[in-house]
Amino acid sequence: MMKLNQNSIFYHCLLLSSSSVALQLLGFGYRILLGRLAGAQAIAVYGLVMSAYNVVLSCTLTGVALSVSRIASSYQALGQARSIIRLIRTALFLFLGLFCLLAIPFGAGREFLAARVLGNPQTAPSLLLIVPCLFLTGFENVHKAFFYGTNQTVPPAISELLEMLCRIVGVLVLFSVPKQTALPEDGQAAARIVCAMIFSEIISAGFLTLLYRRRRKKLEGADEIPTERILRDIAAVAVPVSLSTLLGRLISSANMVMIPRILMQSGSGYEAAMEEFGVLSGMTMPMLMLPSAFLSPLITVLSPRFSAGKALDDTAMIRRKAGKALHIVGLLGIPSMVVMLIAGRPLGQFLYRNPQAGAHLPMLTALTLAGFYYAAAESVLESIGLQRRCSVLTVLASLIGLGCTLILGGRLHLGMMGFLCGELLSSLIGSVCCLVWLKRQTGLELRWRNWVGRPLLASATAGTLMRLVLVRLAALGIAPALAFAFSVCLFLLLYTLFLRLLGTDFWEYTRSTLFLCEESCQSERKVL
Repeated sequence: MMKLNQNSIFYHCLLLSSSSVALQLLGFGYRILLGRLAGAQAIAVYGLVMSAYNVVLSCTLTGVALSVSRIASSYQALGQARSIIRLIRTALFLFLGLFCLLAIPFGAGREFLAARVLGNPQTAPSLLLIVPCLFLTGFENVHKAFFYGTNQTVPPAISELLEMLCRIVGVLVLFSVPKQTALPEDGQAAARIVCAMIFSEIISAGFLTLLYRRRRKKLEGADEIPTERILRDIAAVAVPVSLSTLLGRLISSANMVMIPRILMQSGSGYEAAMEEFGVLSGMTMPMLMLPSAFLSPLITVLSPRFSAGKALDDTAMIRRKAGKALHIVGLLGIPSMVVMLIAGRPLGQFLYRNPQAGAHLPMLTALTLAGFYYAAAESVLESIGLQRRCSVLTVLASLIGLGCTLILGGRLHLGMMGFLCGELLSSLIGSVCCLVWLKRQTGLELRWRNWVGRPLLASATAGTLMRLVLVRLAALGIAPALAFAFSVCLFLLLYTLFLRLLGTDFWEYTRSTLFLCEESCQSERKVL
């Protein structure tokens, strides 16, 4: 029996994938709960609040937290693990300084932001509440980045599960508070959702902070990295990432804020526009992002290894693992989107009890799949030191999406379809540019036949048969949940079978990619 290597990619991916699946299922249930307790319009208000929250987050935390993960990995690879303690301390001081400069004035000017910027006064109470939420998120994310950077995947996995469970409990408790109306006002409902976020962040941040204080004592290695170099290393990663993320999120937030207004220009009333926006952002998109439960852990685990490979000048390892990561994106992402394209609309209507759930699926599945390739390729490039190039691309892609929303959605009155066309074009441009740059930097061979052709052909064939079975089961009066579960199981069986006939053994390839490849790499290092 093969012993499981706890330092292998397979072990960390298996662990993160297991927790990520549980997290996605909990998050999916959480979205369903919000849809039923708060309603689509309240979710739309909450979405506007989160767009503002993400802008402040990009200014204060995103770049700092990302730098900790990558720098900690490189310091550990160079035998300077004790310097990571000062890295964490420096990152926390930087975050607190940025928080005081930006978050507090943001909270004080919430009324202006709600009325003039977001265009919805009901967001004001929630804007004040996201200030303490941001403070707690800072401590959580910096410590989480430490664990990811030092290949300790268990604490972040536990933390995320605890956080989601606390959110669910918080929402259930807060929405059970007696109220005068049958449903709370949209602004009040959004504020309750943010209060549940604060409760969950207290638990998660406290857990990771306490565990970090225990684990830092076990770090082995030297502490010879000067403070000046730590600051330079953080700035080298954080500044371009923060600037690009800020600009990207500003553009994305402007895009999200304009969607209800564009829908109203297309002839929808205010309530109808907010409901359609809430269904898209709070119901349909979370359902399509379920496959990220398997893809995100792979990217999370590989990113620090790419950074270590860059520090050790191991281009061959970067090229090999980048190719395998992109291959797995196709093997998992394409069949997932085919399943959603076939059964997403009835599934969404069954889960959310909303007739609009699952609308626009052809465009949504295409842009989601393109986004998977974009995220994987961009993660590799950023990990090997091309943050600035990726930052410029992020901003340009976001501007293209915004322009399409304004022109197609507003001027040509296409409404939501104009927004979706812009998002698809943005994702396609980003993924193509990243793949071209990755090929030039690492010599990566773009194997479209294996990465896209075979999974697409196998998925299309299995999906056609799945659709026939699903229609037949519905005609026989089988319960929708049971029919969907059986059809998905049949699809997976047929997909792996057709893929095998085309020359790719899905299970063997995945096992060799995540486990045997790591063992061979370790053997090569021992020989060298």
